[in-house]
Amino acid sequence: MKNKKFKNAEEFGSFLGLSEVDMELVKQKKKLIAKLTKARNDQGLTQGELAKMLDTKQPAIARMESGLVGEVSLDFLAKVAWILDISFTFKKTA
Repeated sequence: MKNKKFKNAEEFGSFLGLSEVDMELVKQKKKLIAKLTKARNDQGLTQGELAKMLDTKQPAIARMESGLVGEVSLDFLAKVAWILDISFTFKKTA
């Protein structure tokens, strides 16, 4: 199916065979990534500075901030949140 167009994320997830729980996890990770990116910017940190604080490399932060949720573990996101002093909870969306 070349160049198939999807109406929304749910349709795309269904096409990929993702369960409802998997789709919810993707949504929650995307929200957390947006929150962490905003916090980094608000704190005036560069991606490189944050990476150094996390003992990782800048491309890891860039991958996270680009929204590649499949390539970012919850452990990594929790570590970033801890370093940035950001709390988070996952709540089921409607």
